[in-house]
Amino acid sequence: MTPRLLVVAHGTASLEGSATTSAVVDRIRAARPGVRVDLCFLDVAVPRLPDALDDSPTVLVPLLLSTGYHVQSDIPATIAPFSNVRVARHLGPHGLLIDALVDRLQPSEGETTVLVGAASSRPEAAVELAETGRALAERLDQDVPVLTITGALRPELAAIPGPLQVATYLLAEGQFLQTLHAAVDGLGRVAPPLGGHPSIVDLVWLRYDAARVTEPV
Repeated sequence: MTPRLLVVAHGTASLEGSATTSAVVDRIRAARPGVRVDLCFLDVAVPRLPDALDDSPTVLVPLLLSTGYHVQSDIPATIAPFSNVRVARHLGPHGLLIDALVDRLQPSEGETTVLVGAASSRPEAAVELAETGRALAERLDQDVPVLTITGALRPELAAIPGPLQVATYLLAEGQFLQTLHAAVDGLGRVAPPLGGHPSIVDLVWLRYDAARVTEPV
């Protein structure tokens, strides 16, 4: 039996961000109409992950760019009672994300590209973000400073020779993106979030397929 794909997103109070997430999942469904695809959330929005779990064979793909509490603790604890659920790797780092980041940029002469992602208390997330920054720098053949969305973001950005173009390492609209726009205001441009880029859809199915390979024979 083909397992369903359960996409688990973080969740946001932003109507625009919720619409983006729904559109991503619609495109995921359209890519493989023969596979059942469900969406649930870790916070803010419903249905929550515990309510989306059932007895059907399931591959859970975290719609999350980086590791962190949800990947390391929350999801494993929630699915522990369900032997029919396999958890795929979260999305990053991966070359398909670099494809999406580059496509979202609109290079202009004299601009400095900066990669900005969400902050995390988990050191593994910083390592992954730095790896993504190196890969983006290699693709663009230029140095790419890597920053996170914290209270110090604006002075950190102001210290970089501009004008700036920010490669947005976020999946959808929400508070993080609003904070990023405020920090960049007057210093440069912010690329759109990765959202429903075709590479995100491809990467979700790649993670699904890789998890299925590890199924017991």
